[in-house]
Amino acid sequence: MKPFVLLIAPPVYDFALYDLFLKPYGLLRIGKWLSDYGFRVKLINALDYNDRLSGGFLKKPKRLFNGTGKFYRDSAGKPHVLKGIKRNYARYGIAGESIEQRLKEEKPDLVLISSGMTYWYPGVREAVRLCKKTYPEVPVAVGGVYATLCREHAEKVLETDYIISGSVYPAVLPVLKHLSLPVPGKPPEEEPLILKEVYGDAAVVRINTGCPFRCRYCASSALNGDFKQGSAEKAFSTVKNIHDNLGTVNFAFYDDALLLRKETVLMPFLRRIMDSGLKLNFYVPNGIHLASINAETASLMFRAGFKEVRIGFESASDDFHRNQDKKLDIDQLEEGVEILKNAGFSGGRIGVYLLAGLPNQYSEEVEESIRFVSRFGVKISVAEYSPVPGTGLFKESVKSSCFPIAEEPLFHNNSIMPMQWRGFTYEDLDRLKSLARSVSVLPSR
Repeated sequence: MKPFVLLIAPPVYDFALYDLFLKPYGLLRIGKWLSDYGFRVKLINALDYNDRLSGGFLKKPKRLFNGTGKFYRDSAGKPHVLKGIKRNYARYGIAGESIEQRLKEEKPDLVLISSGMTYWYPGVREAVRLCKKTYPEVPVAVGGVYATLCREHAEKVLETDYIISGSVYPAVLPVLKHLSLPVPGKPPEEEPLILKEVYGDAAVVRINTGCPFRCRYCASSALNGDFKQGSAEKAFSTVKNIHDNLGTVNFAFYDDALLLRKETVLMPFLRRIMDSGLKLNFYVPNGIHLASINAETASLMFRAGFKEVRIGFESASDDFHRNQDKKLDIDQLEEGVEILKNAGFSGGRIGVYLLAGLPNQYSEEVEESIRFVSRFGVKISVAEYSPVPGTGLFKESVKSSCFPIAEEPLFHNNSIMPMQWRGFTYEDLDRLKSLARSVSVLPSR
């Protein structure tokens, strides 16, 4: 009998949740890795929007042609500490009855549960408790973002046997050894398990890992370490394998630095796509670095099938970039947008991210940034800052926030605007998001 590992992507409790290519990528990589070393692997994806049993309890979520859209949703009571927040709280994911039924199908040797945003831990706790209720003697381990950035908190609130912080390899090896399970000798590749229920409508791919920048508002370096260049050929093989097996045509990049060293990785990958004759659609939900855009790259991206380009611009303030990221000159935006439009991208297919709600940031800075970007005829998205442990801004955020963010990860949630103050209120944020929508160029059909 092969050793059996059950993987669980838990439900999410939040004020809002939209599926912008949100896939259990880390779990699928672990699953492929363990499968290659002789394990039998099964996934329970609590964010499965096609789950039939949940359709008997919850309203069917609306989905779009590109594999994005809504999840199953059910109203949920707010945690006590969030009672004062005047927004509806919900549980996103398949019905609890569906999870329990899947758990009862067979008994694993080990359960591995992923964790996403730090403030999503209530869903992780639910998954742990359901596992312990179904088979109390089976060991349960939790890894992922929350387990890495908030390990001490996780140890207090999760009734789990193991917390796996950092990269799964080698962190999970002592767990496998302690349970007398096979111990793989090599780290996981970027190739995931190919499951139709996860990747049928849209799949994700990651070429490189990590990021060379050390932006003070971002946790990429704390989670993924230094930048590691990937392989164009391996990335192509993964994409082609998913397409050939499932017919998937929509792919989103999970890279934090997709365009870095593009001449040796991304561009050869896109040329392989074009030479193969594959007709695919590519998306970049994480955004790309403006300084790396040139005419050749933009043209290749457009011809290979990119349906949009999202730029992490963050602010039109020189002081912002001098203090927070040191990654671009604001004058580069006009040139970058012009290059993308000349390559064939319409303004509605070019998105520009602006960051709002940082410690002691004035609302006027964001408004000036919106008006600056509006001059170039693109789509503008105002992203709310979330204070994340392990980032350069977290200590400053702890001092500035009106919430106890150091003790309670629920207050990391950008939906409550953790850094609101008299210079930037929640009402200011609503006004600015409305302004951004009013001046944005919408995608053409």
